Order: sequence, then structure tokens, then C-alpha cells
Amino acid sequence: MTSTAPRITVSPARRYGVAAGRHWPVEVRPAPGELLSSWLHRVAHANGVPPRYFGAVLGAAGEAWSAQLDRHLPEAVRRILLDRTSICPEKIDDLCLAYNPLSTLCLRLRTRPQDAGTSTAQSCWLQFCPTCLREDEMPYFRRSWTLATRVSCFHHGCRLRDRCPSCDQGLAPFRQARLVPQQYCAFCDAPLAKPTGPASPGARRLERLIDDLLRLDTAGRAPDDRKSLAARLMRYPVPVGPTTSTIPFLSHRVRHDFIRRLSERQIEARDPTERGSLTLWFRLARAAENHNGLTAGLGPASSSRAPDLADLLRAATRLHEDRSTPVATRAAPCTLGASEDPARPASASCSGSGRSRRDVIPKAARKASVVTKV
Repeated sequence: MTSTAPRITVSPARRYGVAAGRHWPVEVRPAPGELLSSWLHRVAHANGVPPRYFGAVLGAAGEAWSAQLDRHLPEAVRRILLDRTSICPEKIDDLCLAYNPLSTLCLRLRTRPQDAGTSTAQSCWLQFCPTCLREDEMPYFRRSWTLATRVSCFHHGCRLRDRCPSCDQGLAPFRQARLVPQQYCAFCDAPLAKPTGPASPGARRLERLIDDLLRLDTAGRAPDDRKSLAARLMRYPVPVGPTTSTIPFLSHRVRHDFIRRLSERQIEARDPTERGSLTLWFRLARAAENHNGLTAGLGPASSSRAPDLADLLRAATRLHEDRSTPVATRAAPCTLGASEDPARPASASCSGSGRSRRDVIPKAARKASVVTKV
């Protein structure tokens, strides 16, 4: 009896390495403003490797391997990422904090980041907006959230958070040993997207002023300039109980409380000669009320040197004094929109257009230069 069923033909398939090349099976594109460690965690999860073991794939040692790569990306690891993904070199570099002109203001990474949960005054290496994580199609962590001067979300107006809302531990997605997305706590598996309350209006005004000044000040400066505003803010003491610390080493709770009290004039000056440690913070707070029109008071260019903080604050004082002037007689303010990521005032693009950071600064801001005091 002859069978009429169709014959099944079996032929060997091409090996995966031949079909897909050297790339990892699943391609994950970086999101706008995403932090390198956040992207690496998503790449690991998409390719079926828990983040805790993905560091070994890259040859990155240490428990906090991904947070360390944020701050320093070795060439060997960079080469692996370029070989195994289709992401261009400029985009890989743009994900890092190593090339960030505001890197001195980034939250500090401790030897054991989870130990920060034992003290609510100590900084965690990363903070986040729960509402952003909840609304993201694919939740990710932003580079701008690493700035110590950020205490609220510029999009939602709510307070940021630097600890798990359930167990109060610091963020440690790099130690997750199971295939669990990074928007869940690595210690207790609780979701991180529990909403926070609104930030203080005064604190939001002051942090936006600082954000605007930082973006103006970084234009044309070398990343290691110790006279930059970022370097000065990093060094200025912040009172913490009977002692002082500096802002990159403090938790979100302490930083938000300090900026709120400063904006509400609840902190008294220690030195009437304006030479005390809080002088810079007071000057920032006084200027916060009119920071939206800050650049309008700079006047015509009188020097090729960039304006320093003192000149910007004097301009803010003039704006404050001119409030009694009829609106119709005032010059239209030239403001810079708040950037979600001031750490990238003009990052390089993959298209290789060759535009410098100065090319993308608004023309009005480039003309707003004044004579600075040495």
C-alpha cells in the first residue's frame, strides 16, 4: 500500500552566528536621555540574562558594575558594546556620565550602594520619578536624575525618590539575580512606581534657576574647570544637623528639605559680611523669584568672556528692582527652556554633523556676555 501523505523534508538550518552575526539576539535601542546602566539592564533582561550576571559578559567586575560603568567606561567594554549591538559610538558615549560637564554634581556612588539604606541622610547613587516609570512604555532611568541639584520631576512636578517605597533600600538593579525588570526593587520585588507628593513650589523655582544657570555656565567651559558653577556648588557646604556635608553626598530627603527651607528663607545667614559658607546658596535663593527673565538683564555684550554667577545674580537683582516698571516698557525676556537633561547641553549626534556645543546655544544667550571680575 502506497502512502499519499506528503513527505517531510528535514534540512539543517544555518547556525545562529551565521544568520545574526556577532550581535546579541535582541536589539534594544536607548531611550532619549537614558543612563548607560539603565540601558544595559534592559539589554540584559531582553536577552534572558539577569543583570547580576551580565557584568561578567562585559568583563565588568564588582557588584555595582553597571553604576561604575556610568562613571567610567573602559575601552574594552565599549568595544564589546559596539561589536554586539548596532549602536553608534557617539550614542554609546552619550549614555555615559564620564563625558558629562556636570559630572562633579552627580550623586556619589558608594562602595556598597545598598548600605545607603541604613541612613536616610546618605546619598544613593540614583534617584527617579515614580510617575515617569509608571507612564513609560519601557521604564528606564534618566541621566538627569543623577544630578544632586534635582529634587523634583520637571515634567510632573512631583518629588523624586532615591529609595524603594517599601523596604527603604537604595536602588541596586545591578544585583538582580532573576529576570525581573529594573522598575522593581532588587531587594523586596516591590514596584518602584508608587507616587510621591508634589515638590515645594519654592524648591522647584530654585532648582530650575540652578538648572538654567548650569546650562549657561557650561557653555564654552572645560569639563574640569574648578571655577565653574557646577564645581562651586559641589564644594559648598550644606547644613545637616550639627555638621555640614556637600550636596552630592546627601539623600533626596535632605536635599529637598534644604532647598525648600532656603527658598522660604527659613535658613539664617551665619556671616553678615556675606563670606560665610552659605553665601552662594542665599544668592541663588534671592534670584529664584525672577529667574525666568535672567538673561534679559545681562545687557549688550561687552566682553568675549562668559558671564559668571555673580553677574547673573546681579542681573536677577536688576530684574527684581524693575518689577515696578510698566510691563509694556520692559524688554522682552530671553529665556532658555528648562532642559530635562542639562548634562547634555549639546551632545554629539550619530549623523556626524560636526556641530559644536556652541552651535546649539541660542544666539541671544551667546550675546549675553558681561565683564567678569577676576
